[in-house]
Amino acid sequence: MTEGWRLKFCYLVGGFLAWLSYRVIGLRRSVINDNLARSFPEWPGERVRAVAREFSSRQGELVAEALYASSISEAELRARVTIKNPGVMAPGDPPRTLVLVGAHHGNFEWMLHRLSLEFPAGFVGLYKPGRNARADAWLRRRRGRFGARLVAAKSVLRELAGFREAAAVGLVADQVPRTSPEKHWCTFLGQDTAFYMGPEMLGRALRSRVIMVRANRLHRGCYELVCIPLNEPGEKLASGEITDRYAQALEKWIRDDPAGWWWSHRRWKLQRGVYGQERKSGV
Repeated sequence: MTEGWRLKFCYLVGGFLAWLSYRVIGLRRSVINDNLARSFPEWPGERVRAVAREFSSRQGELVAEALYASSISEAELRARVTIKNPGVMAPGDPPRTLVLVGAHHGNFEWMLHRLSLEFPAGFVGLYKPGRNARADAWLRRRRGRFGARLVAAKSVLRELAGFREAAAVGLVADQVPRTSPEKHWCTFLGQDTAFYMGPEMLGRALRSRVIMVRANRLHRGCYELVCIPLNEPGEKLASGEITDRYAQALEKWIRDDPAGWWWSHRRWKLQRGVYGQERKSGV
């Protein structure tokens, strides 16, 4: 698919900002390199630096595509973001709300918009509100362009009854669960890692299927969504099993395309067994 002048301009702007931030100023350079080195200890230093450079370039793409999202048409969005196996998201019998889980990998903004088109007026997106009310309202308008209803993640319990009327609830689950009372520890990229249990808890509360949506980058400006079921209807699982499956699927995604994940975040802030950071997980 060819790029129109507006998207090309956005790529120029995003590319310049990424070059300035990561290559000139060195934004979070030590965090990025440290995260890559500890996740892939077998890599030589040059491989770490090469992936770090590609990561910064990808961040420029994300900035550009986020800017372009305010004007992209439905037809162009469908063409640029395809779904490989949409049948996995069928409502089932009886129909129940689906829990769709993404990650900070690929273009999760376009993924939100594309999933909104699959569930007209029935898609709820969980997010973390910003501190500035005007900025938060602006973000909600942008992310709701194609019908998604955004709900603050901290309001999940209050909104739970309403979720049962929705066709799908979407969220990303690879954040550091600093404020979440429920954490699940597992080995992820060779390290003890705490995961947010929100998708698993929602799935149990709604008696739903939990599906990871992987946004594969085909080339600049084009993505393919792949749906990966993390449980089956009626499957009885131990606490933490769905979260483990999500972590395993995410690790495979990262190993397949390491430059696409957000290495600039301090993902391993929490330490297992450190008082005040670890709490027994459960649902």
